[in-house]
Amino acid sequence: MTSATQGLSNTTETENRWLSVALRFFQLFESLGVLVMIVLVVALVSSATPNFLQPNNVSSLLITAAIIAVPAMGMTLALAMGGLDLSIGSIQALTACAVAMLLGVVGIPLSIGATLLLGALVGLINGLIITRLGVPAFVATLGMMSVLRGAALLMTDGQSILLMDQPELAQLNSGQLLGIPIPVVIALAIFAVLWVLLRHAPFGQHVCAIGGNEKAALATGLKVDRIKVIVFVIVGITAALSGVMLTSQLMIVDGTLGVGLELQAIAVVVLGGTSLMGGNANLLGTLLAAVLLAVINSALNILKVDPFYQYLALGLLLIFALSLDTLRRAIIKRAVTEGRL
Repeated sequence: MTSATQGLSNTTETENRWLSVALRFFQLFESLGVLVMIVLVVALVSSATPNFLQPNNVSSLLITAAIIAVPAMGMTLALAMGGLDLSIGSIQALTACAVAMLLGVVGIPLSIGATLLLGALVGLINGLIITRLGVPAFVATLGMMSVLRGAALLMTDGQSILLMDQPELAQLNSGQLLGIPIPVVIALAIFAVLWVLLRHAPFGQHVCAIGGNEKAALATGLKVDRIKVIVFVIVGITAALSGVMLTSQLMIVDGTLGVGLELQAIAVVVLGGTSLMGGNANLLGTLLAAVLLAVINSALNILKVDPFYQYLALGLLLIFALSLDTLRRAIIKRAVTEGRL
């Protein structure tokens, strides 16, 4: 073997070794990475402020995480399908205002039911615009974001709606079931339903198949348009449910609620291990990443950091998540090319 050939062989062997290490890292990060980050942040903040792990703060933190996780789990399906819904923040605002206005007319159960139907209707419209008119999901939901935001502001005439005379609604936030805050129970219930759909039903396989290769999915006979519409309906329902949960937490709503929710959802979904390019879904990762974001926000509040830094933290988290996703896809693509996957 010549020195040039030996050098090339050594280089290839080194590259293969680094590729194997990178693959193991991403496999480990998808299963434990976000959880380790949560533990590290909690440990750091707890050492600085012992009050961080007080039961009241932990309960508040988990409730905040649940309100983020519910629409993020809906977004997980959209991203797994290769789509995107930028209107979820506006859906949250519109449905929060809707449930607040309906409470005094039809009571809590019907108000919540009507609000969830409203979210489903918005999701249906999004899905039909995308599938029937051929408008890209990014453009369609970006336009719907503005439409719904305007509708929420018009509905309330730009004013806030106080709900101090609705203590039953507040129980949706402060109440507990078997010692677990009700918003957390709701988030876990949504997780369970979507987990079954994704892991144990053909629907989940079809969603990921569309995200992996839509043309191939069409060629196999999948009802791609129908699946897309159903996914956006689910996203609309989860965003509406988060609107109800946020209303019960704040007990005061207006048309400006939910600003930035779409970025929060994308950040936690991608950080949780779901690729922005579609083809896979990691619901458990989304749930844990929502907890991580809530931990970071709570830590900044307890440390009395200027609230504007929360936007900075979210932006950095989003950049980190997208960079990690890009690197992960590049490593996996190379591994597939070389026959390692």
